[in-house]
Amino acid sequence: EIKESIIKQKIDSIFEVVNNSMSTYIDTSIISKVNLSDKPVSVDYHFIKVFNKSKEIWSLSKGAFDPTAGSFVNLYGLGPEIISKKIDKSKIDSIMKIVGFDKVYLSNENKIIKNNKNIFIDFNAIAKGYSVDLIKDLFEENFLKNFLIEVGGELSSKGNAENNRKWKVAIQNPIEMNTYYNQIFLTDKSLATSGNYRKFRIDPVTGEKYVHIINPLTGDPLSNNILSASVISDTCIEADAWATALMVMNPVNALELIDKIDGTEILLLTSKNNEIFPIKSKGWDSVTK
Repeated sequence: EIKESIIKQKIDSIFEVVNNSMSTYIDTSIISKVNLSDKPVSVDYHFIKVFNKSKEIWSLSKGAFDPTAGSFVNLYGLGPEIISKKIDKSKIDSIMKIVGFDKVYLSNENKIIKNNKNIFIDFNAIAKGYSVDLIKDLFEENFLKNFLIEVGGELSSKGNAENNRKWKVAIQNPIEMNTYYNQIFLTDKSLATSGNYRKFRIDPVTGEKYVHIINPLTGDPLSNNILSASVISDTCIEADAWATALMVMNPVNALELIDKIDGTEILLLTSKNNEIFPIKSKGWDSVTK
């Protein structure tokens, strides 16, 4: 029987390693070195794993998931007054030059090469999911059979809760913040939810709620009625990245795409006639019962 204190220590060291690799808030992290340097920078195993998974989802989502899009977020200062502040077109054009995950690649020597020194990479939309997967690996290596891991809203489940039931998890209501939309049951799956709960604009005429997200492909704030995207997948890194990508995708295209990906299901909560209107992938109900 492994000691709880040892597990706790190992969890702490996972967070430390991931932060030292990928936290944009730590000046000495690998990602900060990549962002500040105009020369290729050597990266570690964790950075490579997240970089490669990001490339895969960037490609599958046709650019909706893009770790270089942070430059736009900074430009708009993403406050509630986005739309009233007209951003100068030339500014958007200059930022377009440093946005696009095709402008960054990993060399055979495991160095990150940017084709413009000002490119800024941000893995905040995927690193948390990756951390959850590392904790899950740790638990499995120590023969833990039943667990639910939650880090900042990203989850991974295995086995059963008490009474041999699946793990019960609530999905937040994006309009009534202190209530949940529904409860689902999970086992051996990961779940991530992305939402702009607090940043929506209400159309004065229709009363509809629209969220503002920067479309990484055009640099424009995108208005859509997707209030939150929940993704169930085999790994939390995938669930985390897809939840972010889905917020900027057209729901119809998103469903078509996700239905082709094995083991991944989605629930989009959209606003329609000022009510929540759910859009689900084919297998969502069967994996959440």
